[in-house]
Amino acid sequence: MLTTLLVTSALASRGPTLGADLCAGTTCEASYATSVDIKLRNAEGQRVLNGILSDEAFWTGASDSKFDNKEYDEIRLKQTDTGYVPMITGEGNQDFPHDVVAHTVFMRNTDLPKYMSGAKAVVLLGSGYDSTVGAEYRDCFYILDLTAFYAYFPQRMYRKHDDAKNQTVLWFEKMDSSFVDAATWTSYQSKMETTLANLDRRWVLNSLTEVGDIYGMFVVEPGGTRESRVSFVSKLDFSSDAGWVAKWGSQMPMVLKSGLKSGFVASVAIAQHEKEKRALRQPTPGAAPAPAPAP
Repeated sequence: MLTTLLVTSALASRGPTLGADLCAGTTCEASYATSVDIKLRNAEGQRVLNGILSDEAFWTGASDSKFDNKEYDEIRLKQTDTGYVPMITGEGNQDFPHDVVAHTVFMRNTDLPKYMSGAKAVVLLGSGYDSTVGAEYRDCFYILDLTAFYAYFPQRMYRKHDDAKNQTVLWFEKMDSSFVDAATWTSYQSKMETTLANLDRRWVLNSLTEVGDIYGMFVVEPGGTRESRVSFVSKLDFSSDAGWVAKWGSQMPMVLKSGLKSGFVASVAIAQHEKEKRALRQPTPGAAPAPAPAP
């Protein structure tokens, strides 16, 4: 008897190897769920991210590293004409409720500098609903320490949840003044300029370089051995006038993998804090009633 194993859409592009792993030694075949269609203003980002969600062949030719007993269990690097597309996935090496993971990614990214030395600042700019994309959003300003220089960019992150699949997709792209009205952008600029001015640099000559483009996504879904799994993909690029150090250094596989690992571990630490905080808010079971007096 042939059994069909349904692989969730977020893992469709990992399909060939994932199906082989899950069906190894059994009479089953892997089938892949219909993809989640996400929208971005960035045309390349929309094409790449939807391809990752739906195309089983996307990761063909990518380098693949597996890990045991860590927060993450796999890292992939896919080389494209415009640079690497890196991916890291894992289950946190412990059980996390789905809503804790999704909340951590969407609402607690501003805590990253407390847990990750490479994140110098993550400042909330604003939030709302994007009618063009059709999803709620949060706008944040990031400053990252890339050792030789500091990189900065404003980013919009979107969120959608699919109850039927118990899947949350949180995707993001670099934003500019066209995303908001003039007054809002002026307010955003003031916050960004203040954050840059107050940056404590290791060395006064460390340059501040604006990221040319960035997009990516987090996908939160049921885990295989733990309660939840999160997969993170991000593509970052610098414009030609940023200099060869930024262009070349940001595409080094060693640098990409290091950033993926530290960001993932930091996010797990924030999720752990969130889980503990929620546990403390749970009502304490009432004390047992006193025994009735003897007659």
